[in-house]
Amino acid sequence: MSTSPRAFAPLDLLQIVAVAAIWGANNVAAKIALLWLPPFLTVAMRFLLVLVALAPWIRLPPQRGLPLLIAMLLCVGPLHFAIQYFGLHLARELAPMVVAMQLWAPASVVFAAMLLGERVGALRWLGVGLAFAGAASMNFDPSVFAQIAPLALVASAACLYGLGAVLVRKIGAASNPWVMQTWIALLAAPTMLIASAAFEGGQVEAVLRAPWYVWACVMFGGIVSSVVANAFMFRLVQRYEVSRTTPYLLLSPVLSFFLAAVVLGDHITWRIVAGAMATLAGVALVALAEGRFRTVATADAHAA
Repeated sequence: MSTSPRAFAPLDLLQIVAVAAIWGANNVAAKIALLWLPPFLTVAMRFLLVLVALAPWIRLPPQRGLPLLIAMLLCVGPLHFAIQYFGLHLARELAPMVVAMQLWAPASVVFAAMLLGERVGALRWLGVGLAFAGAASMNFDPSVFAQIAPLALVASAACLYGLGAVLVRKIGAASNPWVMQTWIALLAAPTMLIASAAFEGGQVEAVLRAPWYVWACVMFGGIVSSVVANAFMFRLVQRYEVSRTTPYLLLSPVLSFFLAAVVLGDHITWRIVAGAMATLAGVALVALAEGRFRTVATADAHAA
């Protein structure tokens, strides 16, 4: 993959800002949907939409290395989204959860060192420590400490995604992002439907009473966030290096914070802001020290 050190062209700049805005808004859209719908059912419907949109890219997976491929798909697909959405469902406020979502990047550094034997420089380790310390520091805020269970779930989901991103690199399976997306959807949609049937109740009643804007939020997650934003992002990572794109992508959690306060009425304290700033600074250090993007199956770690 070749990248260019030049500045963004106007259309590319518009696209990267659009990606950050889409992912930032989708965090709030997911939380709104989860106020009305069970979490596993919500994930299933999101991936059913992805599957319909990307049906032309359905391919049989390679038989060689299939167990490792399935493990990777589970990490970036149903396990990641099931745990994350369950955590969001339990959370009273969205802002701390958005911070925890960003931990996938430093977690991927740790897993890369463990599983791939990558040498990690001091700057990246500093970013890893700063990101996790920032997320942990939010627990000094009483309102966040009261949500420690959902925060732990969302952080765990982010770490699972980080593991999946490393497995993508290990098996070299990210050459066609649309094929990867269809594989994830093919695995996630039925497993989440089964999980919903087994562990959730009142699905029919929830579906019938959900207002129109809930379905708009679900469609936004499935079509706009998973398909459109990834289409933009895949084009951009082929043309620009990480130092150009990372600052714009960090607008995503900032927008989520703003929308969480305005739309959901979240009370964002100075401790949450300080923890978020430390975490985002750590993520930026990790990404900038990486020197280049490593394409992964889906960029949805930036958004719920």
